[in-house]
Amino acid sequence: MRVNFGGIVHISTVDWYGKVAMVIFFRGCPFRCPYCQNYALLTGKNFVDAKKIEAEIKKARKFVSAVVFSGGEPLAQLEQMRHLAKFAKDLGLLVGVETNGYYPMQLKELIDARLIDKVFLDVKAPLSPEKYEKVAGISDGSVVALVRRSLEVCKNFDLEVRTTIFKGLIFDENDIRAIAEEMSSYGDIPYARQRLSFAYVLQQGRPEQGWSEELKKYGPPSREELLDLGKIAKEYLKNVKIRTKEFGEESI
Repeated sequence: MRVNFGGIVHISTVDWYGKVAMVIFFRGCPFRCPYCQNYALLTGKNFVDAKKIEAEIKKARKFVSAVVFSGGEPLAQLEQMRHLAKFAKDLGLLVGVETNGYYPMQLKELIDARLIDKVFLDVKAPLSPEKYEKVAGISDGSVVALVRRSLEVCKNFDLEVRTTIFKGLIFDENDIRAIAEEMSSYGDIPYARQRLSFAYVLQQGRPEQGWSEELKKYGPPSREELLDLGKIAKEYLKNVKIRTKEFGEESI
């Protein structure tokens, strides 16, 4: 089996907070988000034998407790994802997947097969087609419905929803209010009964790492600005966090 391979981070403590993880990147993604820091992986081919990746996982298992598949969009290579997730699980490792939500049926298949333990799902904007397509950089009338379906698939699963905050793109408090209000239906309402396995995270966007020259003009949002947005999300969701380069993860 061959994998369109993007690379490996052998030790990460930020892709799955609370775990030491290896991160495996797949190439290819249907989105063209203007802030993507992995834009070099959106296209192109670098096929390697899956056994080479298996060997890297084997070497890392003494030092990590989890493997996270990222990209690109890892669910675009379902067969490869299934194979490597099973390999990692058979070694006793936890498996997480970072996804843009475009492939809900593939996600459901992996969950039903018990091949993954946690989903990190990017909700990039309020779930209205015009806004979402602008942030995702595509014209696809189905994208919002697919993201909603992915959220439904994960409704009884360990799910972290992430929104990355960028000035000039996703920064308006009304955007965060709209996202958080919609996410409340996936975190089990009423508020007091929201499941602990659901978290909503506002991440500090780093425009200098992306390809958009326009966004680079603004600079990253500050911790204080993220805290203000996090307090808005907290009105709707029990488990809200922010992440910044300077202070790491903080609960609201």
